[in-house]
Parts: sequence; structure tokens; C-alpha cells
Amino acid sequence: MTSCRVCRSPIAVASYEASAPALTSMMSFIDVPTRVFVCGECGHAQCDDLPDIESFYDTTYRISLNSQDHDQIFAVSPDGTPIYRTDHQAAIGLRLLDIAPGASILDYGAGKADTLRKMCLARPDVKPHVFDVSRDYAASWSGWVKSEDQASYTVPDTWTGRFQAIISHFVIEHVADPVGFLKALHRLMAPGGRLLLSMPDASANPGDMTVADHLNHFSRTSLERALATSGFQLQTIDSDAFPGAFFIVATRSEQAVTVVENSGAVADAVRTAKEICTFWERATVRLDGAAKQFAGKRAAVYGSGFYGSWICSRIEADVDFRIFLDQNPKLQGSVHLSRPVLAPSNLDDDLDVVFIGLNPLKARAAIAAQPALNRPGLDIVWIDG
Repeated sequence: MTSCRVCRSPIAVASYEASAPALTSMMSFIDVPTRVFVCGECGHAQCDDLPDIESFYDTTYRISLNSQDHDQIFAVSPDGTPIYRTDHQAAIGLRLLDIAPGASILDYGAGKADTLRKMCLARPDVKPHVFDVSRDYAASWSGWVKSEDQASYTVPDTWTGRFQAIISHFVIEHVADPVGFLKALHRLMAPGGRLLLSMPDASANPGDMTVADHLNHFSRTSLERALATSGFQLQTIDSDAFPGAFFIVATRSEQAVTVVENSGAVADAVRTAKEICTFWERATVRLDGAAKQFAGKRAAVYGSGFYGSWICSRIEADVDFRIFLDQNPKLQGSVHLSRPVLAPSNLDDDLDVVFIGLNPLKARAAIAAQPALNRPGLDIVWIDG
């Protein structure tokens, strides 16, 4: 028995279970099982807490620190030019927040704060502040954020009620107490302040449901409940600007916020979460079978992110797994899980099979655009059959 992190309702059994190891968002493995619980009262899905979670984010979690300009591809333009995540997030933030002139803005859980830095380049009038639970990103803040406007581990008491705008990108899914997290942001925000929050949408990217350090998998219903409980009035939920994610805007309320119960929407959220759990159960069986089918064959995995890393863990004992293929030029030439990462155009002619490690909702369209993967005699393995 566990309790929902959003509405505190009891959840009797897990909807998905897999034995250790579990895969993190940093594409590293930790020695814990994966369990997903789905709340029937608010539609929230959640995984078990990580052991020693504070140490994990202080000393282990290293987002985009591989190089000064490391970034993740959000999309690829029709001419093949990569569009990077922080550029896109900055544009969304400027559009959705409508920041007042001279406003103080906080990036909470900032990491390198590249998104905020790019927002400030477009709006040099705003006053940037950054906070993170690690000091590892401080070098990235220096030179454009005043030292007194930087904080690590603990937010200064003097920041209470300071901010007209707060952004927090892809942080809330990591925290063990999401309602407490939102209440902390409410305390830091000035009356009428606006919050821009982003998080994965597992319904659009089912891989998120089994990421070990993503403790929360919000539905629209559980997100609205968490915001209301924390004193925020939801303004916007945008699931189109960044496919695979929710971008929400909420305002600090000085009055209690009530949520109109919608049992149909909750039931839909519960059904979707459980369907994703079923997908992962079937994908595991399918991939284990493919590993035996292609035992000893020369193989590559397309995609060096979460899906590709998970595939690696399931097939490397059986197939002759040689390389990762990835379209991100900033990853090409690197080494991931002891294998080189190459551009798809560098696919060896002697390879027998390619396992596709991409979001299954988008994988076939992406592979259709890669001529090198459409040659006769090359077997393709999809995790969704």
C-alpha cells in the first residue's frame, strides 16, 4: 500500500513492476526495481522514491554538463537543421508568461539555466535569479547572474514574495513531494505572480512512465489538483508547443482555489496510465524475444536516449551490439554505454539489424526519413511490434 503524492489517497497495488536495475533520465542504471502506481482518485501516476534522493541530485545528477554548449534536440526543421530544447523553451516562456518590464524572475531547479539566459538576451530588462540543489552549475551562472541572485541548496528568506515570474523546467517530476514543491514556489512569488512549469507528458511519450528518477507522471487532472492545493489558479495547459510535455501557466491566488471534480476525466487519465504500463510489459517481452531471434547478429541501436539505453540493457547479452546511431550532432562522436555514437548516414554495410530506440509514437516517421536504414536485407526491430 502506498499513498498518492497529490491527493493522499491510498493505492493498493502497482500497475507495473520490473526487476532491478532501473534506468534514470541520465541514461545510467541504478540497483532498484521499477514500480508504477496509478491513483484512481485523481489520475496521478508515480514511482517509488529513490534511495538517498538528496545525494543523487547533489552529486550524481548532471544535466547538460558534458560540455559548455551541450543541449538536447527538440525537433529537426524540414531542411534538417536541429532545433535545440533550450532555444524552444525560451521562446515558449517569453510567449506564455508575458513578463512585465523590469520583473524579477527565478529559474527554480535551474541547472545551467540556459533557458533563462536566452530569455534574458531577448529581454535584458528582467532581473534573473537562479536556484538549484547542487553547486555544480554555478560556473554556468557566473557573468550574467549577480552573485547575490544565485542560491544553492537553500533559498534565502529574503527571496520570499520577490518574484513576478518563476520558471521551472522539467523539475517537478523528480521531487518526492510535488505539492510541497509548489507551495514553496507560491511562497517565493509576489501577489499576482505567474508560474511557468514544464513536465513530461507520458501519454505523448510513454517512455517517461518507467524513468527511475521521474517519480511523478502528471495527468491534466492530477496537475490541476496539485496546483489548486498549493494556492495556484491554473491558466493554461499547453501540450502542443513542446510535444511530449505539458507547459502550464498558473497564477498565485490569495484565496482558496477549488477544483471542479470531473470523474470522466479522471477515469480517462487512469485508463491511459494503465495502458502505458501494459505497453511496457509487452515491449519487454517483445524485445527479449527479438534479442534471442537475432542472437550473434551484428546490431546497432538507433537513438542514444532513454529508449535506446533501455534496449541496450535488454539485448547486449545476446546480440553483437556495436554502435548507437543518433541524429544529434552534439552527441555524434561521443561514447555511450561503451559504444560509439555515430550519425545515421555512417551505418555500416555489414550490420544485420537495427533496434529502434525512439518514442514509438514518432519512431516510424523518423526512420522513414533515414535512407540508410531502408536498405534491403537490413532488419528493423520496433519495440511496439
